[in-house]
Amino acid sequence: MKRNKKAKKWQLYTAIGIASVIVIGAAGILIFRQPSQSAVKEETSHIVTAKEGSVASSVLLSGTVTAKNEQYVYFDASKGDLDEILVSVGDKVEEGQALVKYSSADAQAAYDAADRAVAKADRHIEELNKARENASAAPASPQVPTEAGLPEQAQAATSSVSSIDSQISDAKDNRADAVAQLNKAQAQLDAATVLSTLEGTVVEVNRNVSKSPTGNSQVVVHVVSNENLQVKGELSEYNLANLSVGQEVTFTSKVYQDKSWTGKISYISDYPKNNGEAANAALGGNTGSKYPYTVDVTSDIGELKQGFSVSVEVKNKSKAILVPLTSVVTENDKNYVWIVDDQKKAKKVEVTLGNADADNQEITSGVTDGAKVISNPTSSLKEGKEVKADEETN
Repeated sequence: MKRNKKAKKWQLYTAIGIASVIVIGAAGILIFRQPSQSAVKEETSHIVTAKEGSVASSVLLSGTVTAKNEQYVYFDASKGDLDEILVSVGDKVEEGQALVKYSSADAQAAYDAADRAVAKADRHIEELNKARENASAAPASPQVPTEAGLPEQAQAATSSVSSIDSQISDAKDNRADAVAQLNKAQAQLDAATVLSTLEGTVVEVNRNVSKSPTGNSQVVVHVVSNENLQVKGELSEYNLANLSVGQEVTFTSKVYQDKSWTGKISYISDYPKNNGEAANAALGGNTGSKYPYTVDVTSDIGELKQGFSVSVEVKNKSKAILVPLTSVVTENDKNYVWIVDDQKKAKKVEVTLGNADADNQEITSGVTDGAKVISNPTSSLKEGKEVKADEETN
């Protein structure tokens, strides 16, 4: 009997303990679920002024450093046989320096013939001028006029001068033709020696040129400028919309990781490098089309060398109205921001979004420069309701 009473007491104490725990737990839950005064208190809105600016976005490209100015000398069979290549790989050349010389017997023969023709025309004109002087000399004794008015000797002299003048005119025309032929022959001879059009370095020489009809496509000498470098590469079709000629860039090389250079985009092709690749992309390829681009280097070249592979960063310079990223509210696939009007009342306006970074959002329509935007919109905001706001920040 005593054991049964003790057992019942323990059961009673256990039940009381469990019930106490349940009551205390429930009370705690109710306490924690009670809204605090700070929670039910109306939240203060933070106001910022929408301003024009740029988001911190950029496009990354790759490219290769090349010479901006270069000269290719191709074999030209019309100039004659290739007589001599006057430079070697690695040579430094000046503008106007001879690079290649052709041997053209025809051009030399034409020049010599034209030179002789000019000299002959000069002698003939000189002879005619002397004859005219003699013919136009006045007679020493007076002459009796004839019935026609002038003396017969005077008439003959006048006729002789007119004839000589006509011959002189023809001789001068012949000389002009000879001079034209001489200039043409001189140009052919000048073309037989190809000159450098720039100051630079010889990077390629081909002394084994074929004289076949297709040989005109062969490079004989290649000269590149030592200054004015460029970066050339290809960009994806997906980057076309974000890039334009004139944008500034910064690029780096793995060779000198602590250095950087600046440049400006000078060219973007309107056509893909390989139309076949574009067609392949349209049929399901995932590479997309590639468009050649060029960047002119605007900073000091320093240690930068032709052939370096570089990483190019194109910074965003476009301007747009910027608001805090936190101010944008999305509802039913539409974007809104809350603004405060002149009466300090809330107004929700639909906006069109542009690019964004970690802090700011571009607004392309819906908000104007100088608008007062609520950066921390909450569900308590109501259209036309007066806004309790802190001081403006930006």
